[in-house]
Amino acid sequence: MFLLTADEKKYYTGTWTTAAQAMANMIHYTDKKLDLVDIMGYTGLTFMINIHEETVDITGPTASFDWGSTFARGMNNLGFKCKYVGTITSPPVAPTLEEVEAGLALAQKSIDRGIPVMAWDLFVPEFGVIYGSDDDAQTLHCKDVVKDDDLPYTKLGHGQIGELFVFGIESSFEANKNDSLRDTLEMIIDHARVPITRLDGKPFRNGIAGYHAWRKAFEARTVEDLGNSYNSGVVSDAREYAAEFLRRVSAEWKEAPAFGSEFSVLSLAASEHYHKAANALVKMREMFPMWQGGEPNKPEHAEIAISLLETAQVEEEQGVQKLEQMLAIMEASSGQISTRAQNKTYPAKKS
Repeated sequence: MFLLTADEKKYYTGTWTTAAQAMANMIHYTDKKLDLVDIMGYTGLTFMINIHEETVDITGPTASFDWGSTFARGMNNLGFKCKYVGTITSPPVAPTLEEVEAGLALAQKSIDRGIPVMAWDLFVPEFGVIYGSDDDAQTLHCKDVVKDDDLPYTKLGHGQIGELFVFGIESSFEANKNDSLRDTLEMIIDHARVPITRLDGKPFRNGIAGYHAWRKAFEARTVEDLGNSYNSGVVSDAREYAAEFLRRVSAEWKEAPAFGSEFSVLSLAASEHYHKAANALVKMREMFPMWQGGEPNKPEHAEIAISLLETAQVEEEQGVQKLEQMLAIMEASSGQISTRAQNKTYPAKKS
């Protein structure tokens, strides 16, 4: 579960970010040929971090942000119009019969067009795909990180967590590269800089503040073994993709006449900062392997972790500064100023 082979990592064919993996499985059946580097990058998922400052809770990677609007915005950057059923609340609210029927209808309509849909908590609380259905048996054919099996219609939205989320592709279009990259940069910078206010007040911290929250939990010696291992895996893997995505942007936009060579140079510099952040976080992943824990609250382990997180934060901060300069160049070129949100409040995902 979650562990990638050397070949998978080498060729960017697998990720700990299960939403992106599910998106890749959906996109495979469309007219576009996109790999996980582009999917992770243009959806902004490769730049996310969300940490509970008291425990480093295992739900951090999927907590706080509004799944539907965030995923739809990211997929729009890739050239897809999407639709979703369900939302996130804290505590979780079981779906109504009407909501389950709407989720089934969305899944079946997409499957009839030959495209799987993404769904939450099919067999475990992660994102997977629904790729078939059997009305006679009243079952869905589903796959997530632990199982490829049939799921009764009645179990949709009634998994381990007990909440419904189904997300599907409605149509494909040719995305404008400038608009997609600009919106991607806005998403990344927003996540890094703007606190997401949870209605339940639970102390999850996103973006750069997430690193401070992570260190705070280590300093207090209140880190949960499994949560720390999982967040270490997800965030380190994501930053490896971030470095590769920005290296690719640098190469692809090197000859962009509207922006000049500085844009490409900035992207490559940002890539180097994220690569250094990833290196520090990979050491965290190795120190605290999934299912083994690595005793994060032992003083000697905590001190090393705090130092690694400080390194990652410093590098990511410098990387974000480069991305802000890139966005400023795009804004100056278009003569427009971004309208990024300054105070975001979302229904809170449970901790």
